[in-house]
Amino acid sequence: MGYVEMSAILDVWDLRTVLIGVVVFLSMSWVLRRRRPLGSNTLPPGPWGWPLIGNLPSLAFASGADEPHEVFMRMAKQYGPIFSLNVLGQRMVVVHGYKAIREAFNNPSLSDRPELHILQNLFNGAEGVATASGDTWREQRKLILNVFRNFGVGQACFEDQIATEANHLTAEIKKLKGEVFNPVHLFGNAVSNVISSVVLGRRYEYNDVEFQRVLASMDRSMELIGAGAAMQFLPFVNRLGFLPSIKEMTATMKYVMDFVMGIVKKHQSDSYVEESRDLMDVYLREMKSKEERNIPTNLSVLNLVIVVSDLFVAGTETTASTLRWGLLFMMLHPEIQGRVQIELDSVVGRERLPQMSDRRNLPYTEAVILELQRRGNIVPLGLPHKAAEDTTLAGYTVPKGSLVVANHWALNIDPELFPDPWDFNPERFLNEDGEVTKPEELIPFSTGRRICLGEQLAKMELFIFFTHLLHQFTFRKPEGSPPLSLKGHLGITLAPMPFEVCALPR
Repeated sequence: MGYVEMSAILDVWDLRTVLIGVVVFLSMSWVLRRRRPLGSNTLPPGPWGWPLIGNLPSLAFASGADEPHEVFMRMAKQYGPIFSLNVLGQRMVVVHGYKAIREAFNNPSLSDRPELHILQNLFNGAEGVATASGDTWREQRKLILNVFRNFGVGQACFEDQIATEANHLTAEIKKLKGEVFNPVHLFGNAVSNVISSVVLGRRYEYNDVEFQRVLASMDRSMELIGAGAAMQFLPFVNRLGFLPSIKEMTATMKYVMDFVMGIVKKHQSDSYVEESRDLMDVYLREMKSKEERNIPTNLSVLNLVIVVSDLFVAGTETTASTLRWGLLFMMLHPEIQGRVQIELDSVVGRERLPQMSDRRNLPYTEAVILELQRRGNIVPLGLPHKAAEDTTLAGYTVPKGSLVVANHWALNIDPELFPDPWDFNPERFLNEDGEVTKPEELIPFSTGRRICLGEQLAKMELFIFFTHLLHQFTFRKPEGSPPLSLKGHLGITLAPMPFEVCALPR
């Protein structure tokens, strides 16, 4: 054998040795990273994962067309209510069951939010409130709650503002004279106007072209984020900016932010000295006051833009989607729709519209709304939390930096809590005396330290909009239209598939 041939063989052997060494090194590093020093506790159980890529194949190639919350529920049956995954080096702890979710989300060490990597450049380091942690989250959350309290949001004095918008909505529907329509546009505009009046200081007409583009961009962004946004918080996503879907999501969110920034700049130029018209005035005044007094603050113009965008999205998407589920279920169950209308007519009459003060006398209607929230199940996984430090959950170790995801979807269809969970049955929330009984396990607004800021507002909106709609109209499936489907479309919320409806005036 000549020198050249021997040299070539040695080169191949050297290459193989290097590759084997790299694989062994990476594999050992992966194994060692799984070992945690927190006492004798161990990581939650979970499926075996490949070195480097972890459990990504299990999620990417799940059987059928299952969504993440369905895959997780199946895994929980095998590994228990708390299990862990490794996705490209990022630890994810998935939590099932009310007791475990409550324990996790009331733990201060599990109340942080992971970075939304894909939008870091767009946000330029600002966090808003939905994706903020630590001092930034606390300062801005406190300011928002003060604004809500001072403006009466979710309180009795705010009812007229919601009722006024409900009247605008019903007036728009009456113009259709029973013709077929898709409720997405009208419901989105109506609900967004309620929060818009608080954060932007005005409402928008239903034919406002610019505002419709903003709502469409917002809807598309939430659709593209998808699956409770959990995957978007994984670090590797930051390297996927070249993908068409990521480019589109960034563009749509930038459109919304540019719209809000334009309103912020207008507020900066004409803000009132004494009177506060909306959240923007309060925020800008507080920011300026702290700057003048040299008080450290996380308030900034860009943070304000993101805060407004957060509230705008949260204050529109969830309530509008729940109302659309409401129409869908009322068309599928005309007997339930009829019973709600009978109760409304008996308590409210036909000479006026329903009010919040009627609520205590409308137990069946209230039970229907609770069942809509349970069965609509619009926040399957919610937004992920992040472990601020090594901590324990139900005896397991949750390493610092882990994502913590709660499967709300599985909770709402737990047959031990809600027998025959796939049935739409409002009477499950009524006792023998016909009074409303809401179990503590029904948590449509989540629970713990990061519970939805707009919970009281959303409850009031759902009641006012739903009762006004059923008081004024009977909703029917249009003749010849496709069969109604209960399969949801998963964006950041689980929304109904597009459908059409006929609203017959009563």
